[in-house]
Order: sequence, then C-alpha cells, then structure tokens
Amino acid sequence: MSSFSEIQLKLEQFIKKYYTSKSIKGSILFFAIGLLYLIITLLIEHYLWLSPSGRTLLFWVFVLVESILFIRLIIFPLLKLFNFKQGISESEASKLIGSHFPEVSDKLLNVIQLNQNQRESELLLASIRQKSKELQPIPFKTAISFKTNRKYLKYAAVPVVVYLLFSFLGEKDFFYSSYKRVINYNTAYEPPAPFSFQIINKSLTTLENKSFSLKVKTVGKYIPENASISYQNKTYYLSQIAPGVFEHVFNQPLQPIHFNLKANQVNSKKHTLNVLKTPSLVGFKMKLNYPKYIGKKPQILESTGNAIIPQGTTVTWDMMTKNTDQVQLKTSEKTFDFIKDKEHFNFNKRIHNNFKYNLTTSNTELKEYENLSFMLSVIRDEYPEINVKPQKDSIDQQKKYFLGTISDDYGLTKLQLVYYPSAEEGNKKIVNIPINISSFDQFVYTFPENLSLIRGVSYNFYFEVFDNDAIQNFKSTKSTLFTHRKQTLDEIENQQLLNQENAIKDLDRSLEKMKIQDQTLKELSKSQKEKKALNWNDKKKLEKFLKNQQKQEELMKNFSKELKENLENFQPINKENDPFKEQLKERFQENENQLKENEKLLEELEKIQEKIEKEELTDKLDKLSKQNKNQEKNLEQLLELTKRYYVTKKAEKLLEDLNKLAEEQEKLSNSDDEKNSKEAQELLNEKFKEYTEEKEKLQNENNALKDPLDIPQEKQEEEQVKEEQKEASDNLEKENKSAAKKHQKEAAKKMKQMGRKMQMQMQSGQMKTMDEDAEMLRQILDNLIIFSFEQEALMKDFKTIDYGNTLFGKKLVKQNELKQNFEHIDDSLFNLSLRQPMLGNTINTSLTNVIFNLEKSLERLAENELRKGVSSQQYIVTGANELAVLLSEILNAMQNQMSGMGKGKGKGKGKGKGSGEGQGQGFQLPDIIKKQESLNKQMENGLDKKDKDGKGSESEGQGQGEGQSDSERSKDNGKKGKNGENNKDDGYGNDEDTNGELFKIYQQQQLLRQQLEDKISQLGDKGNAEALLREMKNIEQQLLKNGFNQNTLKRMQRLKHELLKLDKASFEQGEDIKRESKSNFQEFNNNTILKEEKIKKYFNTTEILNREALPLNLEYKQKVQEYFKNNDD
Repeated sequence: MSSFSEIQLKLEQFIKKYYTSKSIKGSILFFAIGLLYLIITLLIEHYLWLSPSGRTLLFWVFVLVESILFIRLIIFPLLKLFNFKQGISESEASKLIGSHFPEVSDKLLNVIQLNQNQRESELLLASIRQKSKELQPIPFKTAISFKTNRKYLKYAAVPVVVYLLFSFLGEKDFFYSSYKRVINYNTAYEPPAPFSFQIINKSLTTLENKSFSLKVKTVGKYIPENASISYQNKTYYLSQIAPGVFEHVFNQPLQPIHFNLKANQVNSKKHTLNVLKTPSLVGFKMKLNYPKYIGKKPQILESTGNAIIPQGTTVTWDMMTKNTDQVQLKTSEKTFDFIKDKEHFNFNKRIHNNFKYNLTTSNTELKEYENLSFMLSVIRDEYPEINVKPQKDSIDQQKKYFLGTISDDYGLTKLQLVYYPSAEEGNKKIVNIPINISSFDQFVYTFPENLSLIRGVSYNFYFEVFDNDAIQNFKSTKSTLFTHRKQTLDEIENQQLLNQENAIKDLDRSLEKMKIQDQTLKELSKSQKEKKALNWNDKKKLEKFLKNQQKQEELMKNFSKELKENLENFQPINKENDPFKEQLKERFQENENQLKENEKLLEELEKIQEKIEKEELTDKLDKLSKQNKNQEKNLEQLLELTKRYYVTKKAEKLLEDLNKLAEEQEKLSNSDDEKNSKEAQELLNEKFKEYTEEKEKLQNENNALKDPLDIPQEKQEEEQVKEEQKEASDNLEKENKSAAKKHQKEAAKKMKQMGRKMQMQMQSGQMKTMDEDAEMLRQILDNLIIFSFEQEALMKDFKTIDYGNTLFGKKLVKQNELKQNFEHIDDSLFNLSLRQPMLGNTINTSLTNVIFNLEKSLERLAENELRKGVSSQQYIVTGANELAVLLSEILNAMQNQMSGMGKGKGKGKGKGKGSGEGQGQGFQLPDIIKKQESLNKQMENGLDKKDKDGKGSESEGQGQGEGQSDSERSKDNGKKGKNGENNKDDGYGNDEDTNGELFKIYQQQQLLRQQLEDKISQLGDKGNAEALLREMKNIEQQLLKNGFNQNTLKRMQRLKHELLKLDKASFEQGEDIKRESKSNFQEFNNNTILKEEKIKKYFNTTEILNREALPLNLEYKQKVQEYFKNNDD
C-alpha cells in the first residue's frame, strides 16, 4: 500500500470518530432537553388541569419538539457516520487535523490538493510520496477525543435534579397523575374532591363466623367529622378512632357483604367483604390396637391425639368434618392423606417410634386451616435384661456355678446357653434352659454340667434370653462372654499337685503360729500357778488367748479339710492300690476329730473363764496344753507325710511322662519321611527339656523333705538323650533321614533305660525305707517294754518308801532318768511317723499322755504328794503298755506289707529285667498262660492250707483280738509287758511261714507281668493287653494286702481266661501291630450336680419369686418392674 493510500485510510477513520463523537454529544443533549421539556409539560398539566383540547395540543407539541430534537441531535450524525449522508470532505478534515497538530499545519491539505491535480508528473508524484511519508507517523484519530463530551453532562443533570425535587417535596404521584392525563388526552377528568376514602385493611376477606374490623381513613385537603357505611339496605355510622380514621366491625358474617362509604356528599365506590367457608373438625376419635403379645384390649380415645402407647401399636384416626375437602397427617418428613367418605375421614398407621404429628384440614379456599399438633409417646419394648454372676466351685475348679436374673417389660419366652470353641465361632451349639414364661425369673446353671467338651480346647459361652416381642422377631440379650477350657488329664493332675502344694505351705505357716500360741499358753499356765488368783490383766490375757486360739483352730480346720479334699480328688480311682493315700486320709479324719475336741474345750473355757476356780483352771489349761502339743505333733507329721506322698506321686508322673516321651520318640523314628520332620523332633526336644526342668524341681522338693526319697539324678543320661535328639534334629535339617532315625531310636532307648532305672531305684528305696522303718520300730518297741518294766518296778518302790527315806531322792532321780529315756522313745517315734502314716493320732495321744503323766509324777513326788505321784506312775505304766500294744500291731502290719511290697518288688523287678534280657523274644504267650495256671494252683494250695490251720482272714482278725485281751488281762496283773511280748512273738512265727509262700507267688506273678509287657511290645496290640497288665498289677496289690484270699484267686482265674483270649486274638491277627500305651489312671468325671438351693449358697442370695404379669396399666407395670429391680440389687 502506497503512503498516500495510508493517509486516505487514516482520514476516513478520523471522520468516523468525528461523527461518533457528534452522536454521543447529541444523545446527551437530547436526554437533557427532552426530559426538561417533559417535566415542563407535566407541570403545565398539573397546575392548569387543562381541558381535553388543551391536553391534546400540549401532547402533540411535546411529540413534535421531541421528534425534532431526536432527528437533529441523534439521527443526522448517525446518517453521516454510516455514510448515508454526505459529511465533511477530506479537505475539511485536513483543516481540522492541521488545526490540532501544528507540525501538520497545511501539509496534509497540500497533499490532498496535489492529489486532486489532474496533471500528473513524476515530480508531482514524488512530492506527494515525500509529504505522505512525512505525515505517515502522525495519528490523525487522536485529534478527536470523546472526553470533550463530558462538559454536556451538566445539562443532563438539570432535569434530573428538578424531577427529584418535585418528587420529594410534592405529592406522591405528582408527575404520574399529570402524565396519565396527558397521555389520555381525550379523556375528561374532573378535579379531585376535597378528600377521598382509603381502606386501611390489606384485604377485604374474612373467615366464616369470624368478626371483621374494617378500618378507613380520609385523604385530602379536608377531613370530614362523620362517615357512614351502607350494606344490606342499612346504614351505620363509622366509629372515629382518630382524626380522619374510622372503624366498623362486621359481627361473625356468614355470607359476602357489599358496602360503600359516604361523608359530606362524597361517596366511595362499591366494596365487597368476602366470607370464606372454614374446614372444621366436628368429631375426633383415636383407636389404639395394641400388639397381641401384650395381651391388652383395644382402647378408644376421644377429642385428643396425644397418648402414651407401647411400641408396635396400630393407631386409627376417625374424624368427622364440615366444609372440608382434605385432611392430612403431617410429620417432619412425610405427609399422609386421610381417606374421605363424605364428611368422614380416616387413616391408620402402626407406630414404632415417638410420633410427633400435625392434623390439618383444607378446602378450595383455605389450606391447612386447622393445624393441630399432637404427640404419641412410644414406650419401647425394651430388650430383655440378663444379669449373670459366676462362682467357681470351691473344690472342683473346673466347675462353675451361674446365678442369673432375667426380666422383660412384657414377658420372656426362652433362655439358652450358647457355647462354641474359641477358634470356631461358627460351630455354635445351643442348650435350652427351662424358665417360667413371665416377666421375671431367676435361674441357676452349672457349667459344663453334662456337656461333651473336648479336653484341652478353649470354649466361649454366653447366656441368651428372648422376650415375647413377635413384631421384632423376639428380641434377645446376651450375657457377658465367658471362657472355659476343659483341662487335660495331665493338667488336672498338675493343678491338683499345685493346689496341694499351696495348701501345705499355708498349713506350714499356720503351724508356726500354733507354736507361738503354745508358748503363750505356757506363760499363762505358769503365771496362774504362781498367783493365788488371777487379776484383771491376767483375765484379759486369757480372754485374748482364747480368741486367738479359736481363730487358729478354725484356720487349722480349714487347711486340714482342704488338704483332705485335695487328696480325695487326686487320682480318685484304684483306691485299694494306694494304701499310703488311704492311710493319709484316715489321719486327716482323725485330725479333724481332734480339732473338734479342741473346739469343745475352748468353748468350755470361754464360758466359765469368769467363774472358774484356780484349780479347775489349772486342769483345763493343762488339758489344753496337752491337746495342743498332740495337735502340733500330729500336724507336723501330716505335713511331712503329705509332702512325701506328693513327691512320690510327682516322681511317678514324671516316670510315666518319660515312658510316654520314649514311645513318642520311638514312634517318630518308625514313621515315614513326611511325618518325621525337624519340627516334630524339635517338639519332642522341647518336651524332654520340660521333663528335665520338672525333674530338677522334684529334686528340690525331695531334698526339702526331712528324709528324702531315693530318686536318681540321671544327669549324664539326660545329657546323652539331649545330644541324641540334637543330632537327630541336625540330620533332619540336612535331610539325612536314615542318620536321624538312628539317633531317634537311640534317644528312645536311653529314655526307656532311664525309666527302668528310675523305677528300680525308687522301688529299691521303698524297700530299704520299709526295712529301716520296721527295724527302727522293733528297736523302739523293745526300749518301750524295758521302760515299762523299769517304770513298774519304780512305782512299786515308791509305794513302799516315805518322803523322808534316804532312798527317796535316788528314786526321784531314777524317775527323771526314765522321763528322759521316754523322751528318746518319743523323738524316735516322731521321726518314724514322718515317714509312716500308720503311726497316727492314737500313737501321738498315747505319747502325749505318757509324757504328761511323767511330768506330773515328778512334780507331785517332788512336792511330797506321794499318793498322787504314784497314781501318775500307774497312768505311765498303763499308757506305756497300751502304746506297746499299738506299736506291736503296727509292726505286724508293716512286716506283712514289707514281705510283699518291699522285698517282692525289689527282687521281682530284678528278675524281671534279667528274664527280659536273657530269654529274649522267644518267650511266647502259651508259656505265660502255663505259668499263670501254675500260680493259680499254688494259690489254691495256699488257701487249702490256710483253711486247715484255721487262719483265714476272719480267724486272723479274731486271733489279734484275743492277743489284745490277754494283754489287757496281763496289764491288770501288772505283767502285761511280758505276756504281750510273748503273744506277739508266737503270732509272728506263724505269719512268717505263710508270708514266705505268698512272697514266692507274688514274685512269680510280677515276673509274668514283666514278661507279658515284653510280649506286648512285640505284638504291638495294647488295647486288651493293657487291661490285662493293669489287672495283673491289681492282683499283685491284692496279694500284698489280703494274702491268700478267695477273691484274689477268682481274679487270677479270670486273668488266665483273658490271657487265652489274647493268645487267640494274636494268632488270628498274624502280624505285628504297634499299639499305644495308656496312662496308669482313667479319666474321672464328677457328674454330681448340686441342687439349686445349694448352688445359691455360693452367691449369698435368695430366690426371687416368679412374678406373673399383673393386669396393670403400662406406667404401673414400669414402676413394679423398677421396684423388683431395686430389690434384686
């Protein structure tokens, strides 16, 4: 594009902007002049109130003026802007630009003129190009600025200010009324009256039968004094309530009313008061249909929508209305329509929660005219309540008692126990518990009762009660979750051992306190002997001592009872095979009897301590001291014997565990490669480690005994087993199965060797202990007889001498020596009683009586009370002779027991071992059967011989009785010791012959059992064979206990029959089968179920009466329920 063309384009843009500015200017001036002229026109009409012709002229003049202004000021510039009309030329535009830009001056005009020159030459063109280039940078458009139009805005503000002034200062519709008349210039308008009526009410509508107050005011130059209203052909004066303000009340209109207002000949137009028909309630009923399970009849409430209802009640609303098209029930969330039947409406709904609602009536004119709020308060059918209190059985810790209280607001249906393994919640089992179908009940339950629970598995269980709410599918409540784990047989035995150990510790501590009490008693006794009468402090000390003594006796009684119960619950079968246990139980029973006697004595002392004479008090305290000494000695013996018993049982259990572990190790070595894994071996390693730890604990307990048992240490063998097991684990980890099995077999073999060694050593120790005890008792008996002879001789000497005789002192010294000798006998018997339960409370009582009389004899003889002293000596001789008889009987029993259980076991075990190793596997069942048959014949011969000699079990008992009678007769003659001893010796001679034959039978029977054990290990079938082995052991025990006995013979004959059946079964089987050994005791289940009354004693509560549902209102039922709950608590 040439430079001149650009100049021309810029000129065109300048011209367009020039006329745009002219259009803006014209618009502003048109608004200012036009609006000002409109205001002038309206003011002329407002003040002059022109006639229609005058308003016509005024209107059209206004239109003409406004049109001229619009065309001149707006249309013309726009036509020129869009080139519809010729505007300024380029030369005129050049002059305008030159006048604005001094540097342009006439240059632009010259270029335009040069361009208009028709003579073209290169010089001319060059001049045009040169000047065009000079003008090209100058922006021509900037010569025009829109801002110059701002100065015209002040003209537009003039009419606006005028309009606002008249609007605020003049009347409200000052311009509007004039404008309306000018526009409607042909309409005739009368000048306004001096005032007009204005109705203040927003609406002329009222409700039927509701008074309406009409309020009117007059607006204008004048205010009338009075005003009237006319309707229904009557005229009424309005009440003036303020200057120019009037009021009239329409009383309860039923139909629309047409009226007009009048004052000072000024009439208003016609007005109408509209009367709306109201939708109204005429009648209202509410029917309550209660849930069936409540058992309450339906109820009808009238004229109210409020009620307190049970959950699940069906409510029916029945409403009679007038002028009503619709009735609705509204809540905060939903709206329900009533069903219409002419003027009746009804609706029903089942209510489960608190129900706040509104009832509304509507018609075509009025919506929700009546809006009545009501509330249905729902008493929820509460979940049933259950409160369960657990209590463990004081004896059987595996048994738990539960006392439960269940209740519900309307009734119960069932109660059940739900139990399941803790790891298998889906495997739930249910046991129904019977209850009364009422609102309250109480139940008791004993868990696990007769439930078949798996030992070693943990169970969860809870009680669940159901109410009778069929609407909500019988709601239920669960009790607290309880847990129970049925202990394994090993755990039960371990727990029993632990309980007994704790009881022993408690009794041991109590025994120490008893010794302190004994010292206090000595001080009291000494004090009262030294004083003529007891003072107030002495009596208080005595009173305090008696109270402490009673507490101590009660503690001792409880501990003794607990030890006895634990002893009874420990391995409750095979009682006849455990004489030590039975003897211990007898000792505990004797101890309880003795404690009861002590209680009686304490009660006597407590009752008469104020009135008692000094001499009588001395006798009572001496008696109490004697009983305490006897009790203290008895308890020490019981403690040591019990400890000894449980150490023995723990040793037997460890032996059994070791044998089981050996079998498991051997079984693992013979299993296939998949089962023989490192994990399985590590498990056995851990079990053997536990065995060694328990063995170490046993050794510590054994060493704590005053005379420890002979339990082998076997440290070297244990280390060898551990090494073999470690080698087996290492080889299994290296996948060297063959080497692992070799070490496993070796470990099993060493375990079996340890078991046999432990068993042999324990049996040998028992034999040795029995021999030592029998020898010791025989020596004590000899010393006692010597003591009796010497005491009897000394008693005769004291009868013949007087107090002043020179021999009296020497004889008194001799009496003191005898006392010291008897104390040695007492100490020896006490030490022996710590190992032998046969030396029971009767022995202790006899010893205490003898010692007491020894002390009394010395005391009385020293005080020159010869008659009383000799009397005490007579009691000493009598007591010593009675003690000798008792010890003789115990020695006889020990010799009978020792000849079988002691020596027999030792030799039998040795032979059994030798036989097992020497004869090897060639020994067969038929050989065992033949030997058993031979033993049966020997037993029959022994019975025949015993019958001929007249020494059966019954005659033997009679013989002992006669010996005792002879002793008593000899005692009366003063020669009891000698005769008694001779009788004893004669009896022993006859027993030794019988026992020798019995001992041989016992040895052979034990040997057969060991041979059968070896054969069973070859057969592998331990099912029936284990029963035979147990029967053989029982027969061995019967031989030791009862000797030649018809019942024992019958058991031996049945044993032969069972051996024949076993031989036949092994022959038919035709192959070796490994069988698993069983424990040496069976499972014992105490299924005794206590009665409900006894169970409740555990909870210190009484039964709650079953309450039947009373026919009461709901609120009273709740109060009754709260009352019973408070009482229950």
